[in-house]
Amino acid sequence: MEIKLHLQAVFQNDYVKVEIDSAHGLIYVEWLQHPDSQALREGFLKLADIVLASKSKYWLSDAKAIHYLEFADQNWLISEMAPVLKKSQLVKFARLTTQEGMLMMDVARLYEMVGKLTALGITTQLEMFTSKEAALEWLLS
Repeated sequence: MEIKLHLQAVFQNDYVKVEIDSAHGLIYVEWLQHPDSQALREGFLKLADIVLASKSKYWLSDAKAIHYLEFADQNWLISEMAPVLKKSQLVKFARLTTQEGMLMMDVARLYEMVGKLTALGITTQLEMFTSKEAALEWLLS
């Protein structure tokens, strides 16, 4: 089943492009190139504002351009983005990555991060995909 999105551009810089499909309550984020720490953090702060303002329920992040996240940035993401997730109306978050990205991922660390979010009372479901179609199907099912 193919899902037709009606995306409207809301923000773009050298690192990230953000589009919204209001009908589906979806925010689509595409990382255009690997960000340094500052660009990553600035990008996520901007995304936080957009997610809260748009009241999106579903977040599809094409993070194939992000090859890795420094531990400091992972920790920053949890501490800074957790309150945003809690305030947001996000139900599901899907991250698109490459096959190599999946293999390189520290799964234990990932579960530890999800555990921290759960402990903070965040109920947003998080999943990873290598296919945009599979991610959309999971998000909107």
